[in-house]
Amino acid sequence: ALLLAYWALSLPSLGAALVELARQAPGQRNVLLRLLEPLGADDEAAVAPTAPAPALASGQRGVELALRDVALVLGGHVVLEQVNLEVRRGEHLAVVGRSGAGKSSLAGLLLGWHRATRGQVEVDGVPLQGEHLAALRTRTAWVEPGVQLWNRTLAENIEYGAPPDRPPLAEVLAAAELAAVVESLPQGLDSTLGEGGGLVSGGEGQRVRLARALMRRDADLVVLDEPFRGLGHGQRQALLARCRERWRDATLICITHDVEDTLAFSRVVVVDDGTVAEDGAPAALEQADGSRYRALLDGARAAARLWGEGWRHLTLRERRLVESEESGR
Repeated sequence: ALLLAYWALSLPSLGAALVELARQAPGQRNVLLRLLEPLGADDEAAVAPTAPAPALASGQRGVELALRDVALVLGGHVVLEQVNLEVRRGEHLAVVGRSGAGKSSLAGLLLGWHRATRGQVEVDGVPLQGEHLAALRTRTAWVEPGVQLWNRTLAENIEYGAPPDRPPLAEVLAAAELAAVVESLPQGLDSTLGEGGGLVSGGEGQRVRLARALMRRDADLVVLDEPFRGLGHGQRQALLARCRERWRDATLICITHDVEDTLAFSRVVVVDDGTVAEDGAPAALEQADGSRYRALLDGARAAARLWGEGWRHLTLRERRLVESEESGR
């Protein structure tokens, strides 16, 4: 009788749990379909380029990018539609937009994670596929929060995939502002980071990912997709300026929600509802009536006022709350 009473009392909570699972099912299905999408792509080795990749002149750096009437469908959903975009060799371009607008999908096309459903993606005038894509990846530096950190030492994580002509490790540690992190770890560079970088903070993990990319100092294409998530405003700006100087001759694409950081770029693209909605100099876009860029910038400034001066910013480090350097700024 007690067992029956227990089960009877459990039925409402079980029913609520089933309803919640049913509610989440469509969203989880879409996530699964997007994760499985790359598995359906053709083997790169089996797809020969339609034309040989043009050789770069001696000392020439960067790549030319062109997206021509590109559409991208993932998991049955139109993610990008009628995207036309050209990026000059050596140009530094910022990309902004609301969450879910299609910014990271644009990066996925350039990195070859996705194939355009319609249209053409070209690098140096050649369709991005086969051997051309494989060759481009050896000349690409990429930073984003999803880059895997391994349960290995800090040094091994930074040097993972580094080319033979890598810069000195000490130089990269300084550029990524990791010297203090090395000192705080129990075994310094020989300290393991845990699976997924679980033994370091989110901001520290992002700087480890940045350091790994900085090992490719001669990259021709640099894709920074939310590269400084979890870092304060001042540190973000300093690291971005350092990256732009280090890769000054490369073609650099910076995708960010930190709209104010894009004011230092000569060109900004606003992605909205899967298409390029605005493209131009940030000062011109800011002054335009009804500009989406202006709306994003105003929203960022309002948020900065709300959470800026007068608030203390705390970070959880080694099970202790530590006050951030950004507090009170």
